[in-house]
Parts: sequence; C-alpha cells; structure tokens
Amino acid sequence: MKLTIAENFRGLFYVPYYALRELSLAQEYGLDIEWLPPGSPGGAIHDVKSGKIDLTWGGPMRVMIDHDTSADDEHRLLSLSEAVGRDPFCLISNQPNLSLTDLPDLRLSIVKEVPTPWLCLQADLADRGLSLPRQLVTTWSMQEQLDALANNEVDVIQAFEPFVSQALLGGGHLLYEASKRGPTVYTGFITSRATLKSRYGEVAALDAALAKTLHWMHDAGPDETARLVNEYFSELSHAQLISAASRYLAGSVWSHNTSINRAGFERLSESFFRGGAIRVPANYESCVFNFGDH
Repeated sequence: MKLTIAENFRGLFYVPYYALRELSLAQEYGLDIEWLPPGSPGGAIHDVKSGKIDLTWGGPMRVMIDHDTSADDEHRLLSLSEAVGRDPFCLISNQPNLSLTDLPDLRLSIVKEVPTPWLCLQADLADRGLSLPRQLVTTWSMQEQLDALANNEVDVIQAFEPFVSQALLGGGHLLYEASKRGPTVYTGFITSRATLKSRYGEVAALDAALAKTLHWMHDAGPDETARLVNEYFSELSHAQLISAASRYLAGSVWSHNTSINRAGFERLSESFFRGGAIRVPANYESCVFNFGDH
C-alpha cells in the first residue's frame, strides 16, 4: 500500500511526523510512503485537491478556507489524524512579570509567515476584553524578532520553538504560552474526499501509525524524542531540542491521540471567523474525518 505525502515547511512543532518516519511505524502497517520534500506553508494544498499527491499535513485553516470558498464536491479537503492539538506559540517579553493585560501598551512583533497565531491571539485578547497593541510589527521573521528583542527594539515577540528557548536563554521572559488556552487543533493530515474514498485502507493505516507514534513520544519523553529527530534539526544542540520537546510534551501541544478534538477545532474556527479569515464558522462534521467514528 503506497501513499505520497508532502512535507509542510520544516518546523519543530511538526516533530510527530518526523518521528513517524524515523520509527518506521508506517511500514509496520504495510505502508510504503513516498515523502516529498518541504515547501512553503500550505504549498501542497492544490496538489492534494487535484489528487496529484495523497496527503500533506497542516492546520485546519486550509480545510476551513477550502470549505468556505470552493465547490461542495469530491475534491473538498478534509482534516484528519490530529498530531498538534494545542497552540505551539508563545509570547516572550524583555521585561519580567508581564501578562496579557499589559499587551495593549507594549510594542508587539507577531509572526509574519502564517496567519493562525495572530488570529488566535486576537481572540484571546478579545475574550479578556483587551484591545490590540498600539504598536504592532508584522514584517520580521522569527529570527529577526529574536534579534530585535535582544536589542530592545520591541517589547514582546510571538514565536514557536526553538526560538522560545533561545529567547529565554538570552534573557527574555515568558509572558504567555498559548497552549494554556486549551485545545486548539493546530495540525493534522489533510486529504481530499476523493482520496479518502479511494485510499481508505491506506489512510486508516497511516492514522494508526501516527497514533502509535504519539504514544511512543509521550512514553519515551523529551530526551529520546529529541534524539530520534536530531538529524532534522542539525543546526540545534541536543539541549535545545530537549528544551523544546519538554515544553511541547508537557503542554500537550503534541496530541495524545489522533482524533480531531471538536472543542479544539471549534475554537480555531471561531478565531478565524472573528478575525475575518472565513465568512461563516466552519462545520466540524463537514471538515473533519475521525477513523474512530466510523
């Protein structure tokens, strides 16, 4: 049974997929996977819709937008096999003892590469009755954010690991871990209705292999998880990888099972809707496929 899977951009919060590959668990389920190299965020979506490739991984945002804008046909996208169930981003400040209530009066730099972290943060602020920061920087890469924080060019940055650990090591202070919001489905596999129908057995086997991978990671802990995926992040030290894995395992950023969490999906949908990314809230039943429900 063969599947073609396109890697999303290389990122540390995507470790469950690298672990799946390194543990060779898909082969245990009879799968032969062709792993396509990483591209830009969401770059493989068109090929998944067309059937040129079977799956990619990414946020449900891609599926929600597809359902919001495309025809209701066999090419519509589906989210399945959750791997990242909480928000992996953090806010790091150059001052201690700050909280979200201080944010409106601070200089904040947000992630420019993808919209989801900022849309989710906006919803967090709105839920607390807080206004948006008066000074917002939207043009820096995460490395540029890190440098700006060190040079006091900004008060707070938004980043994921390993930039979080690097910022803290450089004297920064953790202002907010978005994972503490609770379930917010961040990443799963994405396929089309047509591919799921025609390759159901193969995709079900992939889901089972990913579930086994997640169980292995939570049982093995941060040190062994870091060792397993070390070659994917050769620019980082083992200590940096352990720090990142510790944060994401302890915070349940990396999911414990592959079922797309309804509350986490609906929280993400509400953030997108309130932020104007979709016209109406996404429908869980239409967008999601969980093998445990079938």
